[in-house]
Amino acid sequence: MGSTFFKLILPIVLGLWSFPLIAEEKPTIRVAMAENFYPFYGMDAEGVATGASIEIAEAVLERLGYDVRVTQYSDMRSVLEALASGRQDLVVNLTKTPERSKIALFTSTPHLHETQDMIVRADSRITLSHRLLDLARYRIGVVFGWTYGPEFDAAHFLHKEPVLDSTAQLKGLLAGRFDLAVNNRQFFMSRAESLGIDNAFKVLEPAVYSLPVNIAVSRKFERSSELRDRLEQAVSDFIQTEDYTRIQKQYGFKVSPLTGVRP
Repeated sequence: MGSTFFKLILPIVLGLWSFPLIAEEKPTIRVAMAENFYPFYGMDAEGVATGASIEIAEAVLERLGYDVRVTQYSDMRSVLEALASGRQDLVVNLTKTPERSKIALFTSTPHLHETQDMIVRADSRITLSHRLLDLARYRIGVVFGWTYGPEFDAAHFLHKEPVLDSTAQLKGLLAGRFDLAVNNRQFFMSRAESLGIDNAFKVLEPAVYSLPVNIAVSRKFERSSELRDRLEQAVSDFIQTEDYTRIQKQYGFKVSPLTGVRP
């Protein structure tokens, strides 16, 4: 009987042995995020990362089998330094420039577009023309590490005064340190509204630039080009889904067949 019992129980034991005792853990992707920049990204009061870019990137990365760990930094300079050093693997909302391409690989399909706009005090008489040269006499507040499009970035004749973050930029414009500030209109005005001073500013037309929003992978990440390629395909697939449409609507974005996704 003992021999018969052993023959019966052995396949069961071997079958159980073939199952892993501990579920395999997903690899973790470290995502760097700068100061809150709604509706694109930010941390809510409970420390949860929210915003259109974050939710899109998290959905894409989860489809690729990753757990996402978001770390927020106080400014863009710190984010870029973390990406360059390899302390962080990804930035989910970044526009490609020659300088940034030295430290990261970028997806080519934008998941959103972001306008950069000229903002002035409400009592300002400054108007915009189609020539940047007409702005050469003004002091322009910009945020360190941001890009405002190739033409503006290369316009060295402009008097640009960089600050670390958007709050310092807003305060500088309000105090008269700058004549103009360049920022995303939705974010800047929502920040001003939260401080109760949104009536102190106005946004000029047209926008300085519409920036494509892409995902950047640190060149220090092992097999970074492979991850970038997988992300490129995953983003291309995701923007065709109902989940993508839901996220757009949730954060006030709309789709234009000519210009892409804009708030």
